[in-house]
Amino acid sequence: MPRTHGRVGLPTHPQLPVTLESATAALRHCGLGEGDTVLVHSALRPFGDVTGGAATIAEALRKAVGGTGTVVAPAFTFRHEATADPLIDPRRDQSEMGAISEAIRTTPGALRSTAYRHSISAVGPHAATVTQADPELTVFDLRSTFGRLLALDAKIALLGLTYVSCTSFHFGEYLVQIPDRHVIDRRVRLRGADGAISRVLLRDYQPKPTDDGREYEHEHDFDKAGDRLERAGLVSVGAVGNAVVRVFAMRDLIHLLVDGYGLEPGIFYLDPAAGPTRLADGVSVSTGNLQDGAGRLVETYWSCLDPGLMHH
Repeated sequence: MPRTHGRVGLPTHPQLPVTLESATAALRHCGLGEGDTVLVHSALRPFGDVTGGAATIAEALRKAVGGTGTVVAPAFTFRHEATADPLIDPRRDQSEMGAISEAIRTTPGALRSTAYRHSISAVGPHAATVTQADPELTVFDLRSTFGRLLALDAKIALLGLTYVSCTSFHFGEYLVQIPDRHVIDRRVRLRGADGAISRVLLRDYQPKPTDDGREYEHEHDFDKAGDRLERAGLVSVGAVGNAVVRVFAMRDLIHLLVDGYGLEPGIFYLDPAAGPTRLADGVSVSTGNLQDGAGRLVETYWSCLDPGLMHH
């Protein structure tokens, strides 16, 4: 798969409103091309004014990779953690990962994997390969969704988000068997395509419980490894409208994390002495404390050219 890396140029003034044509051209300029399989993490607000909203960005992604490409997006459902006996309904459960993710999930012909919380939607020739893995495997298993994306040499596109929102870091954590996460079993109800409900075993990769109630034993800083990828020239950095876009190969990220872990087991974590990593391009804007479907307060970061042009 051809790779286009390095800064492709951040505009001084965003081209607004974003249209289907301008978004498609900008995504291609940022490194997406015909035949790519791309895993998309996205937020709509950083784009600014988008004609047609989330559906426009979803369609632009499909146009950018063409008829031989596959667009993949997280369709995570954390709300299943909030009940003792959740009903997993892949056909109807809404994605909690934003409007663009939901637009991809509801695209005609899109498929969705079965998972306790880390389900994935995909549309394109490789959609079945990506989504139809054994649901008893955690999605980070090399035989499951993320392993298959790695085998397909997938690209990752961060649209208006920093590396904080890149789930492939958890894939890296799984592969190196990081000590503060583990695989758990969950017996749940599953609604099949025919509407029938059965009881199944699903496996999930979660943080281990901490003594003080924190979700994670160590504070993470995924921007640290992302910054290293950028300094190595392995990330195409550009913009669609007001949203900063980063495109890179999943394989490059996983190599960085797995190859370096033996000498630097803190590669995933915040360095208290150095503080959070600041990325060279764009403005990182805290979302503040948001509540996920399980009722947890979470903070992530938008990435944009001008915070004043974010959509409200």
